[in-house]
Order: sequence, then structure tokens, then C-alpha cells
Amino acid sequence: MAVVALSIELPEELAAASLDVARGLGVSRSELIRRALEHEIAQARAAAERRTMAEDLRAMACDPVARRFAQDLDAALGEPLPPEREAWWKG
Repeated sequence: MAVVALSIELPEELAAASLDVARGLGVSRSELIRRALEHEIAQARAAAERRTMAEDLRAMACDPVARRFAQDLDAALGEPLPPEREAWWKG
């Protein structure tokens, strides 16, 4: 993986806190900032995915075909499963 060097400006308090936390974790400040950035990117992507899912669910709620499919699926999932004769889960 190629590495790109970045130069960032931080308020003094944040720079000092980042150094303290990095030392406490036993990592470099660069590693701490890398981890923080990875975390924030993952959070942003997850939030975007949740927004997309919510939009899609709202659209499905307005679609009569999708609503009927969901109702049929819900009804089918409410039916009991047939008895399991082999008891495969018992080993």
C-alpha cells in the first residue's frame, strides 16, 4: 500500500491531547490519527448506508407491490416450521 504524507494544522490543545493519548496507547501520534481517521470514515460510511436504507424503506412503504410482498413474507414467517426428524443439531 502506498503511503501519502499529509501536513495538518491542529489547535495546540488537540495536538497536546493527541500526543498524550498516543503515549498512553503506546503508539505514535501518526498511528493514533490514522486510527481516528479510519474510525471516522467507517462511521460516515455506515451513516450514509443507514440513510440510504431508510430512504429505500420509505419508498417501499409507498409501493403497493412491495407492501403486499412484505405482508406475504410476514405471514409466511409466522407459520411454524415442519418437525425436524434428523435432529442434526444434536451432533
